[in-house]
Amino acid sequence: MNNDLLIDRLKNARSTLDPGDHTTSFATPPTGTYQPEAAHMARTIKLALLALTCGLLNHANAYNLRVRGVVTEYLTGDLLTDALVRVYKDGVKQQAEQTGVLGSYSFTLDNNAKYVLRFSAPGHQTKCFTIDTHGLEWEGEGGMKDLYVEMTLFQQLSDMDLSFFDMPMGMAFFEPATGLVRWDTDYDRRIRPEVQSLMIGYTRRMTAMANATSSIPKRRTQNDAAR
Repeated sequence: MNNDLLIDRLKNARSTLDPGDHTTSFATPPTGTYQPEAAHMARTIKLALLALTCGLLNHANAYNLRVRGVVTEYLTGDLLTDALVRVYKDGVKQQAEQTGVLGSYSFTLDNNAKYVLRFSAPGHQTKCFTIDTHGLEWEGEGGMKDLYVEMTLFQQLSDMDLSFFDMPMGMAFFEPATGLVRWDTDYDRRIRPEVQSLMIGYTRRMTAMANATSSIPKRRTQNDAAR
């Protein structure tokens, strides 16, 4: 007798059929114990793990990403109430909204798409960042994850080329199955030196302009006193 799925072989078992009798009897050692074979035990463990995994997957939820934040002015830190935020999904504009009195924005993104969020304001340099929402997505009811991003814009200067900021200032990746967001740190390291160099030059230029503007009333006062 061999039934690997339930018990070990019945060692030393004897099956007899007497002439004229139509019953079957088994004699087994009185010390027989339940001892699963190694192969059967491994198979049982695998089946149990598979059942557990399937159970977890069936109860897992997919997440969507909501991107929200505020738009501020670089030099003053003030909220920009007239900023325009545009959302592009796979290269096609989907939404656009102004920040309003609170200087804020909020968008819920679909999964399995690539997004670009562009921020602009009158007289300011446009900036953007990207979010890739491709990834595993379980069926069933989903949850919501929030990503908060403050975007800082600065005034354009006619004598300074700031077109480098047309490039994404960050690249994010969202995993729907886990709700986790990660940023491309390698990309950040590549663009950071140029960004820092431009911002140093920009700050110096704006400081010089501010000093020149503030010195005009002083010169007028001195000229009036000289008269």
